[in-house]
Amino acid sequence: MKGLCVYIKAGKGHYVPAKAVHEQLEAMGMDSELVDFFSYLDLEWMERLNQGMWRLMLKIPFLEEHLFRSLDRSGWGIKLVEKSIDRLRRKKLASQIRSSRPDFIFATHPYPGTVLSTMLHDMGEDIPVYFYSTDVFSAPVVSICPYLRKFLLPTEEGVERVRAMGQDPDSIMLCPFPLQESVADQPMLSKREARRRIGLDEDAFTLQLNLGGEGLGSLNLLEDILKEDLPVQIVIIGGIRKDMERRIRKVMEQYRGGRSSVQIRGFVDNVSEYLAASDVIAGRAGINTIVEAIYAHRPFLITELVYIVTASAEYIEKYGVGWNATGDREKQIGIIRDLVSNPDKLERISSAFDAVPIEYSARHLAQMVAMDAASYAEERL
Repeated sequence: MKGLCVYIKAGKGHYVPAKAVHEQLEAMGMDSELVDFFSYLDLEWMERLNQGMWRLMLKIPFLEEHLFRSLDRSGWGIKLVEKSIDRLRRKKLASQIRSSRPDFIFATHPYPGTVLSTMLHDMGEDIPVYFYSTDVFSAPVVSICPYLRKFLLPTEEGVERVRAMGQDPDSIMLCPFPLQESVADQPMLSKREARRRIGLDEDAFTLQLNLGGEGLGSLNLLEDILKEDLPVQIVIIGGIRKDMERRIRKVMEQYRGGRSSVQIRGFVDNVSEYLAASDVIAGRAGINTIVEAIYAHRPFLITELVYIVTASAEYIEKYGVGWNATGDREKQIGIIRDLVSNPDKLERISSAFDAVPIEYSARHLAQMVAMDAASYAEERL
């Protein structure tokens, strides 16, 4: 069998799970192809437009909330994309399908999930499409589609929300979270050992500040920690463009000489070591980062929250494995101040992670999809 794993370029949230499943399919001896949705259909200009819109929304949270809430509820945005792609690239899709002949498609974004499944249905191509919701705890309303073979989510909360939105219950499947290899295949180190390996102070309280895949996160918490001169070692992770690095260094220079220290690391491959080294992970609420933090038993402090991942904040507070302090600078610095003064609270929080009912396995997810696709193929014979 051959699988086609499809993502779109919007940070790392859609790419990482598609890549993880693609790698596991290949490890199982299957033929698998990993493709960017827009490039696959020769629509790079549409991809640039989509990326530009997404980055604008991240920069202006108020606009993001109201626009995406409207787009999600009305569905006109994805309908426009669907009609545009159908008109512009139906022949291209047909050509690609004839050329690669995938037995199934695994998609990690509503565009390839709904658009490809609908177009294939209209073209008479009987290829099952599996949509994995990278929102994990929920899914956009626009991802609901009658032509999906399976709608995959790794949480019961997500399953219930999607069922309430109107997705066919028989198509919804609870699945494992596809943890990336750089986390799943590494032993969990002690904090001291992890800090030693990545060149940090082994004894310092360590905060991982995540600026998100696009590097557009806020520096408010960084500035407040430096201003209060808390004995905190801050490691900055994520996309860091030159203008963002200049902003960070400007803040560092303003409060130079105190007890706080700052390390700018950007994108890293040894994610598991940075997770292990941290006492707390903070920043923009990226789903992959939050779930990886839960896997590593590291509490997450949400400082920024975009509308489409609101359910993530509800989840970490429900299980007591983090805090939602979106836009509340006093609450954010208060939490860090309290943990620095009372490190034993981290030990009490640690026990809460055992109650989080998420299975982590990209391999198991790949097996579920492949087995269901094989079963579907037998049904058609």
